[in-house]
Amino acid sequence: MDLYITNTKFELVGVIDSYTSLIWTERYNNCGDFEIMISANDKNIDILQNGYYIKRTDSDRVGIIETKTTQTNEETGDYIIVSGRMLESILDRRIIWQQTTLNGSINESVHRLLIENAISPGIKARTIPNLTFITQEEFEGKVEMQVTGDSLLTVILDICKMFGLGFKVTLSTTNVITACLYKGADRSYQQNENSYVEFSPDFDNLISSNFMTSSQNYRNVALVAGEGEGLDRKTIPVGAAEGMERYELYVDARDVSSNEGEITEQEYLTLLRERGKEKLLEYLTETYFEADIEPRFMFQYRKDYMLGDIIILKNEYGITAYPRIIEVIESEDETGYKVVPTFESEEGKF
Repeated sequence: MDLYITNTKFELVGVIDSYTSLIWTERYNNCGDFEIMISANDKNIDILQNGYYIKRTDSDRVGIIETKTTQTNEETGDYIIVSGRMLESILDRRIIWQQTTLNGSINESVHRLLIENAISPGIKARTIPNLTFITQEEFEGKVEMQVTGDSLLTVILDICKMFGLGFKVTLSTTNVITACLYKGADRSYQQNENSYVEFSPDFDNLISSNFMTSSQNYRNVALVAGEGEGLDRKTIPVGAAEGMERYELYVDARDVSSNEGEITEQEYLTLLRERGKEKLLEYLTETYFEADIEPRFMFQYRKDYMLGDIIILKNEYGITAYPRIIEVIESEDETGYKVVPTFESEEGKF
């Protein structure tokens, strides 16, 4: 695959059609990354600069070069290794500048965060030029949270994870930077009997698989502590499991503020409750199914399924899952082209 290199003004400075290796990772609700290893010469050294952008014709994701290493060796030759994150990472350059209490729909909440901290912030110098926000549909769900000082990207991704949504930042041909919420399609036979996507030994398209489940860090009840000191500190429990099935977690939410009564008692407790739910999402049963699949046979990435889609996975031992594709690693080197997806169920377990 060809790689198009542009400078910081998005002007084309070169095309790379040959490299030693490429690892290109796209993620559903996290920031993707890449690494390219290429022979060192004057041209490559000149066009591969930190801050430059990397595009592909078969993907709407854009990489930003953040690290560049030049290796010299008389025996193996000289190489350049560049790596970085996808365009979503520009939002990691901004923080939530002032205390923000969200109490609205998913779309409204993400749009507000972007408007106030990147698109049209109160401080003009904080503006990210040409940034806009679109959404493919109005997603169901309500965001109730208070944030201050966190990375803008981290907060948006946390919201997406809470509701099973994807997030990406793309670049148009007119250099408009577009932030977008989206949801992958359901390609399991539960929803699409005639056009489902399955990876299993039955279809000879599952080369190897790695299924893991762990409850070591699992928690299902949180005690959330907010304002106050000692016995006067405001607390609220989240979750209702009992006995041996109860796994407790303490959440220090002192940063959630009622602003000396500006936020009502009930609204404040709701914010604490949502903080507890948010934290418990970090302590679900750890479950994932990573698979090495046949990339050019029967079901092809970007043609039959996309990042974020729900598909069918079945291994030799009858373990069947209907997970969402949350990450796809594409790699290309002297051994050929490979696609390695990582999957996760909506509930955090199969």
